[in-house]
Amino acid sequence: MHCVSGSPGHSNRMRQNDEYGYRSQESNSALVASLFTASCQAPGLMETLDLVKPRTPGGLVSGCAPPTRMSIIRSRWIQDWLILISKARIRGGQLSTFGIEEEFILADRSTLLPASPTKQQKNALMALSSHSGRVTTEWLDCQIEYATPVLRTASEAFESLLDFRKKLSRTAHELGLIATSLGTAPQIADAPPAISEGERYREMATLAPAIAAEQFINGMHVHVGIPDRESGVLALNGMRRWLPVLTALSANSPLWRGADSGFASWRSIQYRRWVIYGTPPHFHNADDYDCHLTALQRSDLVDDEAMVGWLVRLSPRHQTVEIRSCDVQLHAEDALTLALLIRALVNAEIESPLANAVPAELIDVAHWQAARFGLAGKLMDTQAQNSVPAATAVWTMFDRALPGLLRSGDEVRVRAGIRRLLRFGTGATRQREVFARAGLSGLLKYSSSRLAAHDT
Repeated sequence: MHCVSGSPGHSNRMRQNDEYGYRSQESNSALVASLFTASCQAPGLMETLDLVKPRTPGGLVSGCAPPTRMSIIRSRWIQDWLILISKARIRGGQLSTFGIEEEFILADRSTLLPASPTKQQKNALMALSSHSGRVTTEWLDCQIEYATPVLRTASEAFESLLDFRKKLSRTAHELGLIATSLGTAPQIADAPPAISEGERYREMATLAPAIAAEQFINGMHVHVGIPDRESGVLALNGMRRWLPVLTALSANSPLWRGADSGFASWRSIQYRRWVIYGTPPHFHNADDYDCHLTALQRSDLVDDEAMVGWLVRLSPRHQTVEIRSCDVQLHAEDALTLALLIRALVNAEIESPLANAVPAELIDVAHWQAARFGLAGKLMDTQAQNSVPAATAVWTMFDRALPGLLRSGDEVRVRAGIRRLLRFGTGATRQREVFARAGLSGLLKYSSSRLAAHDT
Protein backbone atom coordinates (compact mmCIF):
# COMPACT_ATOMS: atom_id res chain seq x y z
CA MET A 1 0.00 0.00 0.00
CA HIS A 2 1.42 3.34 -1.04
CA CYS A 3 1.57 5.70 1.92
CA VAL A 4 1.33 9.46 1.48
CA SER A 5 2.90 11.65 4.13
CA GLY A 6 0.55 14.55 3.59
CA SER A 7 -1.01 16.82 1.03
CA PRO A 8 0.77 20.01 -0.15
CA GLY A 9 0.59 22.72 2.44
CA HIS A 10 -0.96 20.32 4.97
CA SER A 11 1.03 21.52 7.97
CA ASN A 12 0.68 25.20 7.08
CA ARG A 13 -3.09 25.23 7.00
CA MET A 14 -3.82 23.29 10.19
CA ARG A 15 -2.66 25.47 13.03
CA GLN A 16 -5.10 27.74 14.78
CA ASN A 17 -7.83 25.77 16.46
CA ASP A 18 -11.24 27.19 17.37
CA GLU A 19 -14.64 25.78 18.32
CA TYR A 20 -15.34 24.70 14.74
CA GLY A 21 -11.98 23.08 14.05
CA TYR A 22 -9.11 24.77 12.23
CA ARG A 23 -9.70 28.47 11.73
CA SER A 24 -7.06 28.87 9.02
CA GLN A 25 -8.57 26.13 6.89
CA GLU A 26 -12.12 27.50 7.11
CA SER A 27 -11.02 31.08 6.56
CA ASN A 28 -9.07 30.00 3.48
CA SER A 29 -12.20 28.48 1.94
CA ALA A 30 -14.13 31.63 2.85
CA LEU A 31 -11.52 33.67 0.97
CA VAL A 32 -11.88 31.37 -2.03
CA ALA A 33 -15.64 31.93 -1.93
CA SER A 34 -15.28 35.70 -1.85
CA LEU A 35 -12.77 35.63 -4.70
CA PHE A 36 -15.05 33.43 -6.76
CA THR A 37 -17.93 35.86 -6.28
CA ALA A 38 -15.71 38.79 -7.14
CA SER A 39 -14.39 37.02 -10.22
CA CYS A 40 -17.92 36.52 -11.50
CA GLN A 41 -18.56 40.24 -11.11
CA ALA A 42 -15.17 41.25 -12.56
CA PRO A 43 -14.08 38.70 -15.18
CA GLY A 44 -10.53 40.04 -15.32
CA LEU A 45 -9.80 39.43 -11.63
CA MET A 46 -8.55 35.87 -12.05
CA GLU A 47 -6.09 36.99 -14.68
CA THR A 48 -5.00 39.92 -12.50
CA LEU A 49 -4.13 37.49 -9.71
CA ASP A 50 -1.70 35.80 -12.12
CA LEU A 51 -2.32 32.33 -10.71
CA VAL A 52 0.32 30.50 -12.70
CA LYS A 53 3.40 32.38 -11.49
CA PRO A 54 6.13 30.04 -10.23
CA ARG A 55 6.24 29.42 -6.49
CA THR A 56 9.19 29.79 -4.19
CA PRO A 57 10.12 26.83 -1.94
CA GLY A 58 8.18 28.44 0.90
CA GLY A 59 4.99 28.51 -1.11
CA LEU A 60 4.99 32.29 -1.74
CA VAL A 61 4.13 33.21 -5.28
CA SER A 62 7.07 34.96 -6.92
CA GLY A 63 6.30 38.59 -7.64
CA CYS A 64 3.51 38.99 -5.04
CA ALA A 65 3.83 42.09 -2.90
CA PRO A 66 3.42 41.13 0.79
CA PRO A 67 1.88 44.44 1.96
CA THR A 68 -1.22 44.14 -0.24
CA ARG A 69 -4.47 42.51 0.81
CA MET A 70 -3.95 39.82 -1.81
CA SER A 71 -0.70 38.77 -0.17
CA ILE A 72 -2.82 36.35 1.82
CA ILE A 73 -2.75 34.21 -1.30
CA ARG A 74 0.52 32.64 -0.26
CA SER A 75 -0.27 29.02 0.38
CA ARG A 76 -0.08 26.43 -2.33
CA TRP A 77 -3.47 25.21 -1.14
CA ILE A 78 -5.15 28.54 -1.94
CA GLN A 79 -3.40 28.66 -5.30
CA ASP A 80 -4.65 25.22 -6.27
CA TRP A 81 -8.17 26.01 -5.16
CA LEU A 82 -8.32 29.23 -7.12
CA ILE A 83 -7.28 27.32 -10.22
CA LEU A 84 -10.00 24.75 -9.59
CA ILE A 85 -12.60 27.45 -9.10
CA SER A 86 -11.49 29.22 -12.24
CA LYS A 87 -12.01 25.98 -14.15
CA ALA A 88 -15.43 25.49 -12.58
CA ARG A 89 -16.42 29.02 -13.56
CA ILE A 90 -15.25 28.46 -17.12
CA ARG A 91 -17.12 25.18 -17.38
CA GLY A 92 -20.37 26.75 -16.23
CA GLY A 93 -22.40 23.67 -16.91
CA GLN A 94 -25.83 22.71 -15.77
CA LEU A 95 -26.11 21.69 -12.14
CA SER A 96 -26.94 18.07 -11.45
CA THR A 97 -30.45 17.26 -10.34
CA PHE A 98 -30.81 15.35 -7.08
CA GLY A 99 -33.30 13.52 -4.91
CA ILE A 100 -33.54 12.55 -1.25
CA GLU A 101 -35.02 9.45 0.38
CA GLU A 102 -35.79 9.54 4.10
CA GLU A 103 -36.86 6.63 6.30
CA PHE A 104 -38.92 7.17 9.44
CA ILE A 105 -40.03 4.94 12.30
CA LEU A 106 -43.46 4.96 13.94
CA ALA A 107 -43.81 4.33 17.66
CA ASP A 108 -46.89 3.33 19.62
CA ARG A 109 -47.92 6.21 21.87
CA SER A 110 -48.84 3.93 24.78
CA THR A 111 -45.98 1.39 24.76
CA LEU A 112 -43.32 3.69 23.24
CA LEU A 113 -42.15 0.69 21.20
CA PRO A 114 -42.16 0.41 17.40
CA ALA A 115 -45.78 0.34 16.31
CA SER A 116 -47.75 -2.39 14.56
CA PRO A 117 -50.04 -0.26 12.39
CA THR A 118 -53.46 -1.59 11.44
CA LYS A 119 -54.45 -1.84 7.78
CA GLN A 120 -56.48 1.35 8.15
CA GLN A 121 -53.51 3.19 9.65
CA LYS A 122 -51.22 1.92 6.88
CA ASN A 123 -53.63 3.11 4.21
CA ALA A 124 -53.79 6.57 5.78
CA LEU A 125 -50.00 6.79 5.87
CA MET A 126 -49.57 5.53 2.31
CA ALA A 127 -52.07 8.13 1.12
CA LEU A 128 -49.76 10.95 2.18
CA SER A 129 -48.28 12.90 -0.69
CA SER A 130 -46.01 15.89 -1.03
CA HIS A 131 -44.85 17.78 -4.10
CA SER A 132 -45.09 14.71 -6.38
CA GLY A 133 -42.89 12.73 -4.00
CA ARG A 134 -43.39 9.01 -3.41
CA VAL A 135 -44.41 7.33 -0.14
CA THR A 136 -43.62 3.63 0.30
CA THR A 137 -43.29 1.02 2.99
CA GLU A 138 -39.89 0.00 4.28
CA TRP A 139 -38.55 -3.26 5.72
CA LEU A 140 -40.83 -3.30 8.73
CA ASP A 141 -44.48 -2.41 9.25
CA CYS A 142 -43.41 0.34 11.63
CA GLN A 143 -41.34 2.11 8.98
CA ILE A 144 -42.23 4.48 6.16
CA GLU A 145 -40.11 6.03 3.42
CA TYR A 146 -40.49 9.29 1.55
CA ALA A 147 -38.71 9.95 -1.74
CA THR A 148 -38.71 13.51 -3.01
CA PRO A 149 -39.36 14.29 -6.67
CA VAL A 150 -36.41 15.25 -8.85
CA LEU A 151 -34.93 18.41 -7.32
CA ARG A 152 -32.90 21.27 -8.74
CA THR A 153 -32.60 23.82 -5.96
CA ALA A 154 -32.16 23.99 -2.20
CA SER A 155 -35.51 25.73 -1.77
CA GLU A 156 -37.33 22.97 -3.69
CA ALA A 157 -35.65 20.34 -1.54
CA PHE A 158 -36.37 22.00 1.79
CA GLU A 159 -40.00 22.64 0.88
CA SER A 160 -40.50 19.02 -0.18
CA LEU A 161 -38.83 17.55 2.92
CA LEU A 162 -40.55 19.84 5.40
CA ASP A 163 -43.98 19.54 3.79
CA PHE A 164 -43.94 15.74 4.00
CA ARG A 165 -42.55 15.74 7.54
CA LYS A 166 -45.38 18.02 8.65
CA LYS A 167 -48.01 15.79 7.05
CA LEU A 168 -46.45 12.66 8.52
CA SER A 169 -46.26 14.18 12.00
CA ARG A 170 -49.86 15.38 11.90
CA THR A 171 -51.28 12.14 10.47
CA ALA A 172 -49.33 9.93 12.88
CA HIS A 173 -50.63 11.97 15.83
CA GLU A 174 -54.21 11.59 14.59
CA LEU A 175 -53.67 7.81 14.36
CA GLY A 176 -52.30 7.51 17.90
CA LEU A 177 -48.72 7.04 16.69
CA ILE A 178 -45.48 8.96 17.11
CA ALA A 179 -43.48 9.65 13.95
CA THR A 180 -39.74 10.00 14.56
CA SER A 181 -36.60 10.56 12.52
CA LEU A 182 -34.20 8.48 14.59
CA GLY A 183 -31.53 6.35 12.93
CA THR A 184 -32.43 3.42 15.18
CA ALA A 185 -35.45 2.56 17.28
CA PRO A 186 -34.13 3.28 20.79
CA GLN A 187 -36.12 0.38 22.27
CA ILE A 188 -37.68 -2.68 20.62
CA ALA A 189 -39.94 -5.51 21.71
CA ASP A 190 -38.70 -9.04 22.35
CA ALA A 191 -41.08 -10.55 19.79
CA PRO A 192 -40.01 -10.55 16.10
CA PRO A 193 -41.39 -7.55 14.19
CA ALA A 194 -43.95 -7.66 11.41
CA ILE A 195 -42.28 -7.56 7.98
CA SER A 196 -43.76 -5.37 5.25
CA GLU A 197 -45.71 -7.03 2.47
CA GLY A 198 -43.09 -6.55 -0.24
CA GLU A 199 -41.80 -9.81 -1.70
CA ARG A 200 -38.16 -8.69 -1.51
CA TYR A 201 -38.42 -7.92 2.20
CA ARG A 202 -39.93 -11.32 2.93
CA GLU A 203 -37.24 -13.10 0.92
CA MET A 204 -34.51 -11.30 2.85
CA ALA A 205 -36.21 -12.07 6.15
CA THR A 206 -36.23 -15.75 5.22
CA LEU A 207 -32.58 -15.61 4.17
CA ALA A 208 -31.37 -13.89 7.36
CA PRO A 209 -34.12 -13.98 10.01
CA ALA A 210 -32.00 -12.82 12.96
CA ILE A 211 -30.68 -9.82 11.02
CA ALA A 212 -34.09 -8.91 9.61
CA ALA A 213 -35.59 -9.06 13.11
CA GLU A 214 -33.36 -6.14 14.12
CA GLN A 215 -33.83 -4.00 11.01
CA PHE A 216 -35.15 -1.07 13.07
CA ILE A 217 -32.79 1.30 11.31
CA ASN A 218 -33.49 4.40 9.25
CA GLY A 219 -31.23 6.01 6.70
CA MET A 220 -31.16 8.88 4.27
CA HIS A 221 -30.13 8.18 0.69
CA VAL A 222 -29.15 10.93 -1.74
CA HIS A 223 -29.40 10.44 -5.51
CA VAL A 224 -27.43 12.74 -7.81
CA GLY A 225 -28.12 12.82 -11.53
CA ILE A 226 -25.30 11.74 -13.86
CA PRO A 227 -24.95 12.27 -17.62
CA ASP A 228 -23.93 8.64 -18.26
CA ARG A 229 -22.61 5.52 -16.53
CA GLU A 230 -18.96 6.39 -17.17
CA SER A 231 -19.48 9.67 -15.31
CA GLY A 232 -21.30 7.71 -12.63
CA VAL A 233 -18.29 5.47 -12.09
CA LEU A 234 -16.05 8.54 -11.78
CA ALA A 235 -18.42 9.89 -9.14
CA LEU A 236 -18.61 6.55 -7.34
CA ASN A 237 -14.83 6.17 -7.24
CA GLY A 238 -14.37 9.67 -5.87
CA MET A 239 -17.20 9.50 -3.34
CA ARG A 240 -15.68 6.42 -1.68
CA ARG A 241 -13.20 8.68 0.09
CA TRP A 242 -15.94 10.80 1.68
CA LEU A 243 -18.21 8.02 2.94
CA PRO A 244 -16.72 7.88 6.48
CA VAL A 245 -16.83 11.67 6.86
CA LEU A 246 -20.46 11.77 5.73
CA THR A 247 -21.26 9.01 8.23
CA ALA A 248 -19.69 11.01 11.06
CA LEU A 249 -21.42 14.23 10.02
CA SER A 250 -24.83 12.52 9.79
CA ALA A 251 -24.58 10.25 12.86
CA ASN A 252 -28.02 9.99 14.49
CA SER A 253 -28.34 6.48 15.92
CA PRO A 254 -26.55 6.08 19.27
CA LEU A 255 -29.26 4.16 21.16
CA TRP A 256 -30.16 0.50 20.94
CA ARG A 257 -32.32 -1.71 23.17
CA GLY A 258 -32.84 1.03 25.72
CA ALA A 259 -29.19 1.92 26.20
CA ASP A 260 -26.33 3.81 24.62
CA SER A 261 -24.63 1.54 22.08
CA GLY A 262 -21.36 3.45 22.43
CA PHE A 263 -21.55 4.24 18.71
CA ALA A 264 -22.60 7.54 17.18
CA SER A 265 -24.10 5.60 14.26
CA TRP A 266 -25.21 2.16 15.40
CA ARG A 267 -27.25 1.92 12.20
CA SER A 268 -23.99 1.77 10.24
CA ILE A 269 -22.78 -1.17 12.32
CA GLN A 270 -26.10 -3.00 12.05
CA TYR A 271 -26.04 -2.75 8.28
CA ARG A 272 -22.56 -4.29 8.02
CA ARG A 273 -24.06 -7.72 8.69
CA TRP A 274 -25.76 -8.00 5.30
CA VAL A 275 -24.41 -9.99 2.36
CA ILE A 276 -22.99 -7.05 0.40
CA TYR A 277 -22.34 -3.86 2.29
CA GLY A 278 -19.63 -1.29 2.84
CA THR A 279 -17.21 0.27 0.41
CA PRO A 280 -17.21 -0.82 -3.23
CA PRO A 281 -13.91 -1.42 -5.00
CA HIS A 282 -12.37 1.20 -7.25
CA PHE A 283 -13.59 0.56 -10.80
CA HIS A 284 -11.67 1.19 -14.03
CA ASN A 285 -14.79 2.10 -15.99
CA ALA A 286 -18.48 1.24 -16.41
CA ASP A 287 -17.68 -2.14 -17.98
CA ASP A 288 -15.60 -3.05 -14.94
CA TYR A 289 -18.51 -2.05 -12.68
CA ASP A 290 -20.91 -4.21 -14.69
CA CYS A 291 -18.50 -7.16 -14.59
CA HIS A 292 -18.42 -6.98 -10.79
CA LEU A 293 -22.23 -6.93 -10.67
CA THR A 294 -22.44 -9.91 -13.01
CA ALA A 295 -20.00 -11.89 -10.90
CA LEU A 296 -21.91 -11.12 -7.72
CA GLN A 297 -25.21 -12.17 -9.29
CA ARG A 298 -23.79 -15.61 -10.09
CA SER A 299 -24.08 -16.24 -6.36
CA ASP A 300 -27.22 -17.89 -5.04
CA LEU A 301 -27.54 -15.00 -2.57
CA VAL A 302 -27.65 -12.03 -4.96
CA ASP A 303 -30.70 -12.07 -7.21
CA ASP A 304 -30.20 -8.71 -8.89
CA GLU A 305 -28.43 -5.36 -8.80
CA ALA A 306 -30.79 -3.98 -6.15
CA MET A 307 -29.36 -6.42 -3.60
CA VAL A 308 -25.90 -4.91 -3.88
CA GLY A 309 -25.90 -2.71 -0.79
CA TRP A 310 -22.69 -0.73 -1.21
CA LEU A 311 -22.58 2.63 0.56
CA VAL A 312 -22.30 4.26 -2.86
CA ARG A 313 -23.54 2.66 -6.06
CA LEU A 314 -25.08 3.39 -9.42
CA SER A 315 -28.83 3.30 -8.91
CA PRO A 316 -30.49 0.18 -10.32
CA ARG A 317 -33.57 2.23 -11.30
CA HIS A 318 -32.47 5.78 -12.02
CA GLN A 319 -29.69 7.52 -13.91
CA THR A 320 -28.08 8.57 -10.66
CA VAL A 321 -25.27 7.77 -8.30
CA GLU A 322 -26.74 6.87 -4.91
CA ILE A 323 -24.99 7.71 -1.63
CA ARG A 324 -26.29 5.54 1.23
CA SER A 325 -23.98 6.31 4.15
CA CYS A 326 -26.11 8.83 6.09
CA ASP A 327 -28.48 8.26 8.99
CA VAL A 328 -31.88 9.92 8.71
CA GLN A 329 -31.72 13.38 10.27
CA LEU A 330 -33.64 14.88 13.19
CA HIS A 331 -34.12 18.14 11.28
CA ALA A 332 -34.98 18.83 7.66
CA GLU A 333 -32.31 21.54 7.53
CA ASP A 334 -29.58 19.06 8.49
CA ALA A 335 -30.83 16.66 5.81
CA LEU A 336 -30.63 19.48 3.28
CA THR A 337 -27.10 20.42 4.34
CA LEU A 338 -25.95 16.86 3.67
CA ALA A 339 -27.80 16.55 0.37
CA LEU A 340 -26.43 19.81 -1.03
CA LEU A 341 -22.93 18.88 0.10
CA ILE A 342 -23.21 15.48 -1.56
CA ARG A 343 -24.45 16.95 -4.83
CA ALA A 344 -21.47 19.31 -4.97
CA LEU A 345 -19.05 16.49 -4.10
CA VAL A 346 -20.41 14.29 -6.88
CA ASN A 347 -19.93 17.11 -9.38
CA ALA A 348 -16.37 17.66 -8.15
CA GLU A 349 -15.49 13.98 -8.51
CA ILE A 350 -16.80 13.92 -12.09
CA GLU A 351 -15.15 17.18 -13.15
CA SER A 352 -11.74 16.76 -11.48
CA PRO A 353 -11.24 13.13 -10.42
CA LEU A 354 -8.24 12.23 -8.26
CA ALA A 355 -5.90 9.53 -9.51
CA ASN A 356 -5.23 7.79 -6.19
CA ALA A 357 -7.45 4.70 -5.70
CA VAL A 358 -7.86 4.26 -1.93
CA PRO A 359 -8.18 0.56 -0.95
CA ALA A 360 -11.70 -0.43 0.06
CA GLU A 361 -10.52 -2.06 3.29
CA LEU A 362 -8.93 1.21 4.41
CA ILE A 363 -12.19 3.09 3.82
CA ASP A 364 -14.10 0.38 5.71
CA VAL A 365 -11.81 0.86 8.72
CA ALA A 366 -12.38 4.61 8.49
CA HIS A 367 -16.12 4.03 8.25
CA TRP A 368 -16.14 1.91 11.42
CA GLN A 369 -14.16 4.66 13.17
CA ALA A 370 -16.67 7.27 11.99
CA ALA A 371 -19.62 5.16 13.15
CA ARG A 372 -18.00 4.70 16.55
CA PHE A 373 -16.90 8.24 17.35
CA GLY A 374 -18.85 10.51 15.00
CA LEU A 375 -17.50 14.05 15.26
CA ALA A 376 -16.24 13.54 18.82
CA GLY A 377 -12.90 11.96 17.94
CA LYS A 378 -10.56 11.62 15.03
CA LEU A 379 -11.37 10.48 11.51
CA MET A 380 -9.07 8.86 9.01
CA ASP A 381 -7.97 10.90 6.04
CA THR A 382 -8.01 7.96 3.63
CA GLN A 383 -6.09 9.88 0.98
CA ALA A 384 -3.19 10.79 3.30
CA GLN A 385 -3.68 7.54 5.27
CA ASN A 386 -3.55 9.05 8.74
CA SER A 387 -6.02 10.16 11.41
CA VAL A 388 -6.94 13.82 11.76
CA PRO A 389 -9.37 15.73 14.00
CA ALA A 390 -12.95 15.27 12.81
CA ALA A 391 -13.37 18.98 12.08
CA THR A 392 -10.33 18.91 9.81
CA ALA A 393 -11.77 16.01 7.82
CA VAL A 394 -15.12 17.77 7.51
CA TRP A 395 -13.64 21.05 6.28
CA THR A 396 -11.41 19.18 3.84
CA MET A 397 -14.55 17.58 2.40
CA PHE A 398 -16.25 20.98 2.27
CA ASP A 399 -13.28 22.40 0.39
CA ARG A 400 -13.59 19.66 -2.22
CA ALA A 401 -17.26 20.54 -2.70
CA LEU A 402 -16.71 24.31 -2.70
CA PRO A 403 -16.68 24.97 -6.48
CA GLY A 404 -20.02 23.20 -6.89
CA LEU A 405 -21.52 24.94 -3.87
CA LEU A 406 -20.47 28.31 -5.24
CA ARG A 407 -21.93 27.51 -8.62
CA SER A 408 -25.28 26.49 -7.13
CA GLY A 409 -25.38 29.38 -4.66
CA ASP A 410 -25.47 26.96 -1.69
CA GLU A 411 -22.07 27.74 -0.15
CA VAL A 412 -23.35 30.00 2.65
CA ARG A 413 -26.15 27.64 3.64
CA VAL A 414 -23.97 24.53 3.70
CA ARG A 415 -21.15 26.28 5.54
CA ALA A 416 -23.63 27.41 8.20
CA GLY A 417 -25.04 23.89 8.47
CA ILE A 418 -21.60 22.37 8.96
CA ARG A 419 -20.68 24.98 11.57
CA ARG A 420 -23.88 24.18 13.44
CA LEU A 421 -23.20 20.43 13.45
CA LEU A 422 -19.60 20.90 14.56
CA ARG A 423 -20.56 23.32 17.31
CA PHE A 424 -23.72 21.74 18.73
CA GLY A 425 -23.25 18.14 17.66
CA THR A 426 -25.06 15.77 15.37
CA GLY A 427 -28.34 14.02 16.11
CA ALA A 428 -26.39 11.43 18.11
CA THR A 429 -25.22 14.11 20.54
CA ARG A 430 -28.70 15.54 20.93
CA GLN A 431 -30.30 12.12 21.39
CA ARG A 432 -27.87 11.24 24.15
CA GLU A 433 -28.51 14.52 25.95
CA VAL A 434 -32.29 14.17 25.82
CA PHE A 435 -32.27 10.46 26.69
CA ALA A 436 -30.06 11.06 29.74
CA ARG A 437 -32.36 13.84 30.93
CA ALA A 438 -35.85 12.61 30.00
CA GLY A 439 -35.63 8.91 29.16
CA LEU A 440 -37.33 7.09 26.29
CA SER A 441 -40.59 9.02 26.54
CA GLY A 442 -38.81 12.35 26.46
CA LEU A 443 -36.65 11.30 23.52
CA LEU A 444 -39.63 10.25 21.39
CA LYS A 445 -41.43 13.49 22.21
CA TYR A 446 -38.32 15.49 21.34
CA SER A 447 -37.81 13.69 18.03
CA SER A 448 -41.47 14.12 17.12
CA SER A 449 -41.33 17.84 17.92
CA ARG A 450 -38.22 18.34 15.78
CA LEU A 451 -39.47 16.24 12.87
CA ALA A 452 -41.38 19.08 11.25
CA ALA A 453 -39.62 22.03 12.87
CA HIS A 454 -38.70 24.78 10.43
CA ASP A 455 -35.48 25.61 12.27
CA THR A 456 -32.91 23.57 14.15
